[in-house]
Amino acid sequence: MFRWILPALLSGLIALFAFLPLAWVAGFLVTDDVKAVAPELAYQGTVWNGTVSGLPVFGTANVKTALLSRSASVQAGEGENYLSAELTPKTATDVDLRVSFANLPLNDGRLQGLQGLLVAEISELNFEGNRCVSARGTVRTDVLQRNGGAIQWTGPELTGPISCEGGALLAVMTGRDAEQAIEANIRMAPDGVYRADISVQTNRAEADAVLPLFGFTRSGGSFMLTEQGRWR
Repeated sequence: MFRWILPALLSGLIALFAFLPLAWVAGFLVTDDVKAVAPELAYQGTVWNGTVSGLPVFGTANVKTALLSRSASVQAGEGENYLSAELTPKTATDVDLRVSFANLPLNDGRLQGLQGLLVAEISELNFEGNRCVSARGTVRTDVLQRNGGAIQWTGPELTGPISCEGGALLAVMTGRDAEQAIEANIRMAPDGVYRADISVQTNRAEADAVLPLFGFTRSGGSFMLTEQGRWR
C-alpha cells in the first residue's frame, strides 16, 4: 500500500511546485523598499517561469525562482534600459545594469532631457536589511560626451568603482581629457537620500558661463558642486 501512496504524494508535490503562482512567492523576495519604489507591481506565471510588470524604466521582467534557496534570476527591459541579476534576500550577484538618462523620471529640470547611458556591472552586492554591507563592481557614464549641443559643454567619460560606505552605495567616478579632469562621488542611501560631490578642473573658456548654471561655484582653479536630496 505504501509503495503506491509515496509515489502519489511525490507526484502531487512536484505538480504543486511546478504550477505554484509567482504572486504567492513574491512576498518572500520583494522587500518593502522595492514595493515603495514600484507600488504597482503585478505578477503572472509560476515560480519557475513568470513575469513581473509595472517596473519603473524597465517595464516587464522575466523571473525564474528557486523556492528552497529563496533566490531569483531576473532579466528586465532591453536595449538601453536593461537589467539582469541573481537575487536573494541578502545578495545581488552578476548585476548588469544599463539605463538611458532620457528615460529616467528625473525631477531636476537641469537634468531632464539629457542623452547618455549609465552602465553598472556589479559582481557582488551584500546587504542586511536596509544597509549596504559590501559591493564589488564598476560604473560608467558617457553623459558628458553626448550633450554638447544641449548644455554647450562636453567632457570625458566618467568611470570608477562601486563600494559600500556607512550603509549606502558609493560610486567614485573620474574622467580626464586634454583640457579637464573631473571627479564625481555619488552616495545613495536605501532610505532615498543621496549626496553628490563633483569637482571639475578645466581650461575651457566657457566654464565660467556654463558651469554656474548647473550649480557649480569656482574655488581657485576648480569648480565645485555639492548637492543632496532624495532619489525616490
